[in-house]
Amino acid sequence: MHCALCNEPIEIINPEYGEVYKVDGEYWHAECYAEYFEVALESV
Repeated sequence: MHCALCNEPIEIINPEYGEVYKVDGEYWHAECYAEYFEVALESV
């Protein structure tokens, strides 16, 4: 699986990017999601 924004491979544990989220069937690094949408996701 790859990040929807940066297209880098996503690993469940990747200290370089932090957490990974699945939104509407797409995987995002938390950092990339925040950059693209200008909104940070919160962990639940």
